[in-house]
Amino acid sequence: MRLVVAALVLLLVGCGSSDPASPPTDIASTTWIGMQPGDARAFDGPGGELVLVYVDETYDIGADDYASALTWSHGGEYTTDYWIQDDDGTLWWYGRKGKWRAGRNGEEPREVDLAGGTATFGDTVITLSDDGPTQVETPHGVYTP
Repeated sequence: MRLVVAALVLLLVGCGSSDPASPPTDIASTTWIGMQPGDARAFDGPGGELVLVYVDETYDIGADDYASALTWSHGGEYTTDYWIQDDDGTLWWYGRKGKWRAGRNGEEPREVDLAGGTATFGDTVITLSDDGPTQVETPHGVYTP
């Protein structure tokens, strides 16, 4: 049994893909949302819990552009917003799943103003801090951690 466990440990260590020459990047400190892809944050408010998920994949939105996504979960309903952040920090809203998408029916990406510590995606406003989102406001009300 010890031999099997030792073999598994060696196999797992040998399969690691980390490159000691390249230090890990801190994505959270460089993106507007202050979260890592795959992170989820829960907020409480009217009607229960709202969960904000920074989706851990990108979406082909045409013209060789790939957008990240935020998904909102509230009461069994899901809303997904697509966004791209330029190298200069400018944030662009590329659409809402099932509602509109940049590049379709003449729609253009919409710049998201981050001044004042908020980001607005249609009817949803996210209040931001250095540690990530601190409040989410939707048509259902205001949600806090």
